[in-house]
Amino acid sequence: MFLLIQFILLVLLFSIQSAVLGGFSVAGIMPDLALIYVVYCGIFFPGSRGAVMGFVVGFIQDCLSGGLLGINTLSKSLIGFFFSTLKDKLFVEGILPICLFVVASSIFDGLIFYVIFISLLKGDVGAQFLYTKLPIFALYNAFLAPLIFFILNKNRKWILDKIPTNSFRSI
Repeated sequence: MFLLIQFILLVLLFSIQSAVLGGFSVAGIMPDLALIYVVYCGIFFPGSRGAVMGFVVGFIQDCLSGGLLGINTLSKSLIGFFFSTLKDKLFVEGILPICLFVVASSIFDGLIFYVIFISLLKGDVGAQFLYTKLPIFALYNAFLAPLIFFILNKNRKWILDKIPTNSFRSI
C-alpha cells in the first residue's frame, strides 16, 4: 500500500511539474518539486527510505528529461541520503528550517549539474549560471517548499488516520 501511495504522489508531482509549473517560470527557471519531495522524504521517512526515494525520483526525472542519464539520480540520491542520515540531528519545524534546507539542497543540486556538465561533458555553462540562475532556482524552491511540506504532512496524517496498520505508523 505504501508503494501505491508513493506511486500516485509521484505521478501527481511530475504531472504538476511538467504541465502547470511551466507557466510560472521566472527568468526561464522553474522550481523543482522533485527536489522538495526528496528533502521531505529524507526528513520524514524512516530509516533510509529517503535515500531510496531520492534514487527513484532522480531516476524518473532523468528518464523524463531526455538529458544525460544520471545527473538527477546522483544528486537526488545524495540529498535523500544526507537528510535520511541526519534527520535525528536536525530540527525541521517551521518555515525557516524548511526553507534553509531546501535552499542548501537546491544549491547542491545545481552544483552537481554544473560540475558534471563542465567536467564530463566539456559543456559551456558560463559563470552566470552560478551567480544568477542558481540563486533564483534556490529561492524559488524555498518559496514553494513550506506549502509542499504542509500538503504532504496533511496527506500523511490523512493516510495514517484512514489506514490503521503498523506498516504506515513509521511513515
